[in-house]
Parts: sequence; C-alpha cells; structure tokens
Amino acid sequence: MSFSTQPEADKRAQVWTKVHASGAEYLRLPLHTRWLDETDDLALAMKEHLQLAQPGDTVAVSEKVAILLTGHTVDIDTVQPGRLARFLARQVHPRTDSKGLRVPEKMEYVVRTVGYTRILAASFGSAVTRPLGMHGTFYRIAGPVARDVDGGRPPYEHVLFPPLDTKVAGHICADLEQALDIGVSIVDLNDYGGSIRAVSPRSLSAKTLATVLGDNPLGQRLTSTPFVLVRPA
Repeated sequence: MSFSTQPEADKRAQVWTKVHASGAEYLRLPLHTRWLDETDDLALAMKEHLQLAQPGDTVAVSEKVAILLTGHTVDIDTVQPGRLARFLARQVHPRTDSKGLRVPEKMEYVVRTVGYTRILAASFGSAVTRPLGMHGTFYRIAGPVARDVDGGRPPYEHVLFPPLDTKVAGHICADLEQALDIGVSIVDLNDYGGSIRAVSPRSLSAKTLATVLGDNPLGQRLTSTPFVLVRPA
C-alpha cells in the first residue's frame, strides 16, 4: 500500500500521545473507524484507516476485531450450556459491567475446551481461596481461554470470541504485514491489562508493545478504535 506522509495529515490527527518504553519514546495514534462487522475484510478495513502510516510503524489490531473479520467466531447457538456450566456461571461475580463467564454459553465453551477435570479443579481452588480474599484463582487454574473468551452480549450476543491460537494469530499478522507493508500485531487489551497475542516479523517486539500499550489506548468496546498506530519517536 502507499502511505501518506504529508505534514498536514499529521497535523489533522492531533491525537498522538507519547510514552516511554525500554529507554525509548514512542508515539501512539488510536484509529477511529466505522462500526465493523463480519462482512468486512480485515486487510481492506485497515488500509481504509492507515493513511497516516509510515514505513517503520507498527499497527496493533484488537483481537476481537481480528477474530470477527477472519471468521474465527463461534455461533452461540452451537454451545448449549449444560448443568455444570449453568451452575458455575451463577457463581461468577464480574468486577466491571462485563458479564464475563456469567453468560452460561461462555462458561460451557470453557468447560468443553479445557475439560471437566481442570474446570472442577479451578472451581475447587476458587471456592477455597475466595474466602481468604484471594481472587482470580479460577482463571489462573482454568487458563487463558477462561480469561479471554468474549462475546455473548450486545452487539455480538449471537457469537463468542474465543482467543486466537498464537500460531493462527502469527499467520494473520504475517499476512497483514505483506498486505500493508508495515509491522502488525494482534493485541487483547482492557483497562486491567491484557496480552500481545502475536506480532509480525517487522513489528515492534511483544515486550515493547506490552509496555507501550499498557494503558489500553484502544479504549473499551464502544469507542470504535480497533487499531492503533505505534511509531518510534
């Protein structure tokens, strides 16, 4: 793709922020988009909003949008919750307005993915440690699928967003790098932290991006900023 490096284009943005990481400075620009859905192509949607990109930049993509636009969602109607999932879902107490695993279909997906033995161990561990003021034991034992699965609520109440396998995410990043001619990463961020799922060969390292994007400049789900440019200052 071709990149716009016009000074007036950079002046129009006026929303770059600067952070320090690993002894260097980096600029960040969240990219506001229209509301994207399953009919959009990920590479085309990114090209549409990367007029300010320059060689040497890295663009970070929200994992949820990557999952949605590459066909990796799961139809919620195919995950009918059983008695165990319904029981466990009632025990979940989300710390934000997110329902998390309180959605029975999401809990059922986790049960099927990680297995009954691990789920029962996670549930027992949580029951033992919660009265002691220790939180998050269930997710630490159940693993990243339990922590990262999303969906099941408006506007995506009809699908689940299981976290991408790291190899799959890596292939997506590499393909997007070829299409966009800049580094690409897929990130799963929220206001409590997150992770860097994968990076392409020309992307900034996962360690650097974790620091640069640690305060979640993408914002939460209704900000319509699924991409963020990161540029060494």
